[in-house]
Amino acid sequence: SGAVFDGDKLELRIAARDGGKLHVTSTSATKLHRMLDGSAFQQVRLEARQGSYIEYLPDQLIPQAKSSYDQKTTIDMDRGSMLIASEIIAPGRLARGEVFAFSRLRLDTQITVDGRTLFNDSLLMEPTSMPIAVRGVLGSFLYAGNLLALSPGGNTKGIFDAASSMNMAGDDFRLGVGALPGAVGIMVRILARSSATITSLIDDVWSRIRMQMIGVPAPLRRK
Repeated sequence: SGAVFDGDKLELRIAARDGGKLHVTSTSATKLHRMLDGSAFQQVRLEARQGSYIEYLPDQLIPQAKSSYDQKTTIDMDRGSMLIASEIIAPGRLARGEVFAFSRLRLDTQITVDGRTLFNDSLLMEPTSMPIAVRGVLGSFLYAGNLLALSPGGNTKGIFDAASSMNMAGDDFRLGVGALPGAVGIMVRILARSSATITSLIDDVWSRIRMQMIGVPAPLRRK
């Protein structure tokens, strides 16, 4: 959804059957509007069956002042399938001077392969009670993002090496690559000081990993 309002309960389900190939993105950034009396929730379900390939690469999430949002992403895969998924979190509406002025942002991700849960990841940001712009959290960076590249039973070493060929640090970013349990794939985490930088880094690592997975680089985004 391009805009999320107080009380919204949304569900997005993307499924690729045997041999199917999907590329899914959003039309624009998802804006979390002010929520004075409650919160919003979205369930994202990604299902990749044997021999299928899914790319889920939405534009950034922009939590506006006083917004409160929970998202649960469940990834259910068969061994022999492949998936790339990313997310970018903005600090707010910078043009209006909003920097971490939202009330709550929680993003939970669960990865299941052949019916077995192998990985859970949780991110909770509550700026009023847990400072974000401090060492050990985001520090001086404004944008946070991650990219999952999953290929259970596939070339996970090649995927790891492709992502690790990126520069790990620059004047306005930091990047890290980690292998996931069960040799199912990797997670790339990125911190950056600008929207342009983090978007460029996500696109670069996506293209490198895509070459390992399906043998072709990422296409240009037509939006």
